[in-house]
Amino acid sequence: MPQVSVHEAKNRLTVLRREAAMGKEFLLTDTRRKDDSPVSLISTKLLDELCETKKFTYEWLDQPDERIEHYSLYNVETGVYGVGPTKQEAVEDFIDNILDYARVYFDDLPYYLSPSGGRREHYWHLRRVLRCEGDREKLFSVLELEKALAD
Repeated sequence: MPQVSVHEAKNRLTVLRREAAMGKEFLLTDTRRKDDSPVSLISTKLLDELCETKKFTYEWLDQPDERIEHYSLYNVETGVYGVGPTKQEAVEDFIDNILDYARVYFDDLPYYLSPSGGRREHYWHLRRVLRCEGDREKLFSVLELEKALAD
């Protein structure tokens, strides 16, 4: 994989971006910092395809009966819940909650990506959420919530 220094990348950014968009990956290195890890310049489309392999699965933990008045939808991969008096309202609450979690997660990546935190694996799922840019119809589809409603 080609390595490019940050200094060189600044001078060749347009060319590197064009090649990355076509699928080539470049490792950007900072030669001034010996302890710095390389960073990849890679096509967003390829990252999106990688993220699409991450699926969302759900469980209905609670359903209304004489003791419980609501539905509780649980996402196995992220631990996010949605609660409501109907399945549809629980799904809408879940969308609100996963959007909030994705924003919080990406606002504090060093904390959530810490190997000791136990939430590192949420990254790729939450990236899919953020790529929907708040479009609830797209989120409903990407999160495959129609399957949850069918259960």
